[in-house]
Amino acid sequence: MINKTKHSLVLIACIIIGLLSSLYLVVERHNVEKVQNHIENIVDYDAVLRANAFEKRSQEEAFDALKDAGVTAFAIYDRTLEKANDAGHIKLLNAQDLSNVRIDGDTATPGATYVALVPGKEGYYREIREDLYHRISKDKVKELQTSIGPVLQLYGASAENYAKLSLGISKIQAMEVADSGFNVIVRPTNYRNVTPEDIAHVFSRLEGVPRVTGMIFAGKEVLGAPHYIDETLAHMDELHIPLVGIEAVNQLQYEPQMGFLEMAAKKEYSVGRVYTIAKEELKKIAPQEAAQRFYISDIERNIRFNLFPVYETGQNNETVLQTTINYIDIATTKLAEKGYKFGPANIYPPYEPNPIALGLTIIGSVALFIYVGQMLIAMQKIWQIIAFVVLSILSLVGMTMTSGTLITQVWAFFAAILAPVGAMILLMEEWRRYSESLKIEPWKATILSLFYLLVAAIIAAVGAMYVAALLGNTRFFMEFALFRGVKLTFVLPVILVAIAYLQRFPLWKGRMINSSKEAKQFVVEFFTADVKMYVFFVVAALGAAGWIFVGRSGHTAGVPVPSFELMLRRFLENTLYARPREKEFLIGHPALMLATFALLRKWPMVIHFVLTIAGVIGIASMVQTFCHVRTPVFMSIMRGYDGLLLGAVLGVVAIIGVRLCLYIAQWFVAKEESHE
Repeated sequence: MINKTKHSLVLIACIIIGLLSSLYLVVERHNVEKVQNHIENIVDYDAVLRANAFEKRSQEEAFDALKDAGVTAFAIYDRTLEKANDAGHIKLLNAQDLSNVRIDGDTATPGATYVALVPGKEGYYREIREDLYHRISKDKVKELQTSIGPVLQLYGASAENYAKLSLGISKIQAMEVADSGFNVIVRPTNYRNVTPEDIAHVFSRLEGVPRVTGMIFAGKEVLGAPHYIDETLAHMDELHIPLVGIEAVNQLQYEPQMGFLEMAAKKEYSVGRVYTIAKEELKKIAPQEAAQRFYISDIERNIRFNLFPVYETGQNNETVLQTTINYIDIATTKLAEKGYKFGPANIYPPYEPNPIALGLTIIGSVALFIYVGQMLIAMQKIWQIIAFVVLSILSLVGMTMTSGTLITQVWAFFAAILAPVGAMILLMEEWRRYSESLKIEPWKATILSLFYLLVAAIIAAVGAMYVAALLGNTRFFMEFALFRGVKLTFVLPVILVAIAYLQRFPLWKGRMINSSKEAKQFVVEFFTADVKMYVFFVVAALGAAGWIFVGRSGHTAGVPVPSFELMLRRFLENTLYARPREKEFLIGHPALMLATFALLRKWPMVIHFVLTIAGVIGIASMVQTFCHVRTPVFMSIMRGYDGLLLGAVLGVVAIIGVRLCLYIAQWFVAKEESHE
C-alpha cells in the first residue's frame, strides 16, 4: 500500500493565502462586472423605413412600437446612390434620360451616370456631391447646370457600380434619427487610399448630432486603415464616440477588420461588442429562438450592443415589421427580468487586477501545483520547498517584466487541471479509510456519498477562484486574450485521476502501481494481455464517448447538439439563474456519488474505477467553467451551484434507482432458487 502523502505545511499556507487573494480579486471583478448592465438595442434605420412602407401604421406609430419593444438606437450606414434614389432624395439618370434636357454649354455623354437634384431635397443633393468628391475625386465628378436644375455627371465606371458605391454618412439622416428620440449608431466604410481629409469629412457629418452612442465599422477595414487609425481615434475621442467590434459568427472574438485590433489596443481594450444574426440564419429560426440567442449572448458573453436584423418575411400572420418588433420585445423582456437596463451601452473600463493580490494568487497556484504534484510523484519536503520557491520567483519576475498575460494563463491552466485532480486524490485518501471496513448501511452510504461530493466540489472551487482571479482583466472580458488549452483541462484530469487511482487501489491484478518498476511492469502486462472480442466493442464505445466529451468542450464547434438537448438547454436557461452543464449534473456528479456508494457497499473494484473516472468529469467541468472569462464570474458561480444542486438530486435518485434494481434482481434470483 502506498505511504500516506507527506506534504509541506508551507504549501498549504500559501494555497490558503492565494485563495484569500483570489477571493478578493473575484469580489473586485464582480463589482466591475455588475455595473456593466446597460444594453443598446439597435435596428437598421433604412430597413425599418422599407418595412414600414408596407404597414398601415404611420412612421411615428412604428417608431413608438419599436421604442415600446425596447429599441433604443438606429444604425445608419453609408448612403448609396441606389438607396438615395429609392428614397426619393435624388434621381439617378442616364444620357438618354437627358436627351430632351437643356444643358448649359455641354451635352449628355453616353455611358455616363447622372445624379439630379430633387426639389425640396437640396440638402441630400449637397451631401451626395460632397461624398462623391471624397470617394472618387473631383476629376470624375462634373456639375452641370441644366433646365431641370443642377446635375452631377460621373465618369469612369458603370452605372451599376456607381449605384452601389458607398458614399458617406448622411447628417440629415442622423438628425432624423436623433429627432425621433433614438440614439445614433454610425456604420461608416473605409475609403480607398484614405486620407486624413476623408476621415475629417466623415466626422464633420457627426458634429452637432446628439446621442451618437457607438461606431461599428462596416466592411473589412476600419475607417482610416491602414495608415490613419490614430486620426480616426482622435476624432472619436473628441466626439466621445465608443468603439464597437462585431462578434465573430462562431461567437468567439471578433470579425476580422483591418486595424480593429490595433485600435482596441490603443483604447486599452475598452471597447463595445455587438452581436447580430446573419439574415440567412434568421430565415431558418423562429422569432422565439432569435430572441433567446440575443438574450443568452448578453448575459453570457459581455454583449452590450444588440443589432437586431429585420425579418424579410412576416411570420404567424404578422407583417415583417411586427414580426421583428415581437422578437425584440421577447428578448428585451427577458433581459429586463435579469436586471438589465436599456440605453447607451456600458463599455468595460481598462481594468487590471491589483498586482499584489495577483502575485499572491500566482504563488498560491504554484503551491497548488507542487502540492498536487507530490501526490502523484513523491517528493521530499525540502525539494517541495525548493521547487516552490524557484517557480514562484521565476513567475513573479516574468509577470513584472512582461504584460503578465502568458504567466497568468500558465498558472490558470495548471489550477484548472490540478484543483479537481487534488480534490479527487484527497477523496481517494478518504475512501481508503473505508476499504478494509465492513459494508456501510445503505442510508449512511447515501449520506456520505452526498457529503463527499460537496467536499470534492469545495476543494476544486479553490482552483476555480484562482482561474477567475488570474484571468480577470479587460483583455479576457472582451476576448482580446483567450484562455488556451480548454480541451486539455477536460482530458488531463481524467488521465491523472486514473493514474492516482492505480497508485491507491489494487485494480490491476490485485495490486497497486506506485513505483517506476511497477509502472513498467503494468505497461508491459497491459499491452501484452489477451483481449476478448467484446473488449473491442467496449473500447469503441469509450472512444465514441470520449469524442463527444472532447468535441463538445472548448471554444470550437465540434460535435453537433441534438434537438432534444437544445430543448433541455432552453428549459434550463429560462428556469434557472444560469444553465448548468449537462456533463456535470447528468454525468459527473451522480457518478461521483455512485463511486462513493460503490466503495462503501463493496461493489466490484472495476465498477468503482469507472464511476470515479466519470466522477472527475463533473468536478473538472465546474472549474473549467471559469476559463470562459467572457462570462461574468457571478454567473459562473451560479452555474456551478445549480449544476451541483441538480447533480446531487440526480445522484440520490441514481442511488435509489440502483438499489431498487438490485432488490428486484435479488428477488428474481431468490424466486428462481425457490423453484429449484
